[in-house]
Amino acid sequence: MKRRIYFASNRDFRHASSKSGDVFGDRFNADGPQCFRVGHADVTLKGGDPTDDDAWRVGRTKLYPETLSDASPTKKKLGSATLFEDLRAQLKQEDVDVIVYLHGFANSFESSVIRAAALQDLYGDGAQKAIVVMFSWPSNGSVQPAWHYFSDREDAEASGLAMGRALARLAEFLAEMRAADRDAILAARRDGAVPNPADLVQCTRRLHLVAHSMGNWALRHAIRKFVELSGGRAPRIFDNVFLMAADEDHDALSRPEKLAPLAQLASRVHVYHAANDVALTISDKTKGLPDRLGADGPTNLDLLDERIVAIDCGEISKTALTHGRHQYYRLRREVIEDVRATLAGATQDGRPGRVTVREGRSWRLAEAPRLT
Repeated sequence: MKRRIYFASNRDFRHASSKSGDVFGDRFNADGPQCFRVGHADVTLKGGDPTDDDAWRVGRTKLYPETLSDASPTKKKLGSATLFEDLRAQLKQEDVDVIVYLHGFANSFESSVIRAAALQDLYGDGAQKAIVVMFSWPSNGSVQPAWHYFSDREDAEASGLAMGRALARLAEFLAEMRAADRDAILAARRDGAVPNPADLVQCTRRLHLVAHSMGNWALRHAIRKFVELSGGRAPRIFDNVFLMAADEDHDALSRPEKLAPLAQLASRVHVYHAANDVALTISDKTKGLPDRLGADGPTNLDLLDERIVAIDCGEISKTALTHGRHQYYRLRREVIEDVRATLAGATQDGRPGRVTVREGRSWRLAEAPRLT
């Protein structure tokens, strides 16, 4: 079965379309890091396990045509307009949420598409259905040599404007869809007509965000640009934000120049962390960075907005040795089920698989019984 993943990327594009997903390189768009292109990729799961990267195949990948001629403003054509028409048609078929995904360090475009498709299966196929829209910044897809880490970090920061612009367009599009739904319902009631249910999918299409690892560092710069584009305001656009194994400073959620605006942008911010995350320990100890948000969670949780909650994954972070206890967000079913429950609107306290650390604010995920 194919999954269609919609994407935006400020990588350098090589082809307008491809049969295998190799439309982008690992550097910036030739017109600058602030410029991005949009399109879709069809990804097929060849096996039964969506957590297995090797089971996925990236197929037909297409960039939407775009014309930005200053000489003929009336002939300008934004690829995002075509993307939103395709997305609108899909969202009209059923009442689904949208998850924005920001990948982490050392991901090629192809690998980031595969991760997005996996998350659409893992997170978006629960009681509340969701589709994933991905932003792929120009990580070089390589872990070694070590200087690639800092190269990726600089590229993630430089991608902030493109991410902020893409996020603003997506948020505006969903707001327009919800408004159109409301207007149609009100008009039908006013006229005494019985509306066609297919045309009046209730306006509950929520927007969520998942950022993994260095994607949280990219998010810092994206939301700063988003707020600037919003005239200095931080409008509520997200229902849930999931900060997964965040390679960000532990005080980021308390600092306005870092991630603090998320408390205004989201109804709830969920910080999944693990003190035994080997990848973040290396980031902390060997690269001269402050303590990581994805290791011990937020500093001074009591002083943060009550919208911010913490989920300790230390007991269930173990996966393959090469993953460095850093990939539990997509490989451990305890986390997957916990995210699904949140998307479905389950209460935070008293949830199966959670042990309360502080009622209403923090929990620990317990290891689930083995499936037999």
